[in-house]
Amino acid sequence: MRYASGQVLTPHGFIDGHIGFEDGVVREIGKGGVKSAVAHGIIVPTLINSHTHIADYLVPLDLHQPLENLVAPPDGLKHRVLERTSDRNLKKAMVSMSLFMRGRGVTQFVDFREGGFEGSKLLSSLRGGSPKPFILGRPKKLQFDWEEVDQILSTCEGIGVSSIADWDYGVISDLAAYVRSKGKTFALHASERVREDIDKVLDLKPSFLVHMTMATKADIDACAQADVTIVVCARSNLFFGREPPLAEMVRSGARIALGTDNAMICLPDILLEMEFAGRLLRKQGITDLQPVFDMATKNGRKLLNEKGPIAIEGIEPGQPCDFMVIRSHGGDPFTDLVLRSSSTDPLMVCMGREAWRGPL
Repeated sequence: MRYASGQVLTPHGFIDGHIGFEDGVVREIGKGGVKSAVAHGIIVPTLINSHTHIADYLVPLDLHQPLENLVAPPDGLKHRVLERTSDRNLKKAMVSMSLFMRGRGVTQFVDFREGGFEGSKLLSSLRGGSPKPFILGRPKKLQFDWEEVDQILSTCEGIGVSSIADWDYGVISDLAAYVRSKGKTFALHASERVREDIDKVLDLKPSFLVHMTMATKADIDACAQADVTIVVCARSNLFFGREPPLAEMVRSGARIALGTDNAMICLPDILLEMEFAGRLLRKQGITDLQPVFDMATKNGRKLLNEKGPIAIEGIEPGQPCDFMVIRSHGGDPFTDLVLRSSSTDPLMVCMGREAWRGPL
C-alpha cells in the first residue's frame, strides 16, 4: 500500500493525518503522518472543470472583436476557424489542453463540442485516459434534425448549445425535449450577452446553465428553486466586461460550479479560476472561501450526476481513488487552495489505478 500524508479533507473537515491507497481504492484514512508517504501536502478530491471549449485553443484571438463576433454561432470567428481546421490539428489542440488540465488536478471536464457528429466523435477519441471528457455535442446548424442528433448522442453524454437568443424557441424546445427523452444531458448558455427570459430557459428543463452574467436576483432565485446548477466562468466573463453576480448566487443557495470557457481566451486552469472566483466573491462581500472550493469539486461532480462511493464531501475509505495532493503554504487549507495555489503546486494526482505528478 502507498501513502500520502498532510491535511486530509474528510466529510467531517480537515484532519492532520494520512491516506493509504492501493489497486485504485482508498484503503485507509488515519491521524498522524507516515514516514513512507509518497507525497505530503493538502489532500483533497480532484478538480472538475465544468465548462470548456478546448478545441478553441487554436483560434487566434482578435482583441478588438466583441463577444458575439468571436463566439456566436453559426458565423462567429471561432466557428469559421474550427470549420476549416483539419481533424489532426483539432485533435492536437484538444490533447494539449487535456494534458494541461491533467497536470493541474483536473480529472474530469465538461466540453461543449462544436462540429456536429464529427466534432463530438473526435473528442470522444480521447476517452480512456485522464482527464475524462464529459462531451456535450451540438448540431452543426441552429436546427433540430433527429437523425443528426441521434448520431451525435451515439458519441457523447448529451447536447450543449448556445443561448435561446440564437435559436428559434420552438426548435430549441423540440431539441431539448428529444434529448431528455433519450435520457441524456441537455445544457445551454444563458444570459451571457443579454438577459434572457428565465422562465423560457427553465421551461427547457436543462441539466445546468452556463454563465448567467446578466441574470437578476429573481432569475438566480428561480434557478435555485428549480435545483438547476449554474456554471460560472468568471475570467472569460470579465474579459468581455461582464462581472458574474457570484455572491448573489451563493446567497441564493444556488448550486454553482466553475468552468474556464473558451481556451482561446482562458487556458483551462481551474486553480486559477478558483483564485479569480475567490477574489471576486470577496469583492462582492463574501469572505468565506469554502464555497469556491466546493464549486470546483463536489458541485462539479453533482453536475456530472456521479453516484456511488465517490469523493464528493471528502475522502473516505472504500472510495475509488480520485484525490490530489497539493503543496501546503502553511495557512488555512481553504485559503491555500483557493488563493495561494498555482499550477506548480499539485504534487500528485491519483485517479483509479493511475497516478501522476504535477504539471506535464
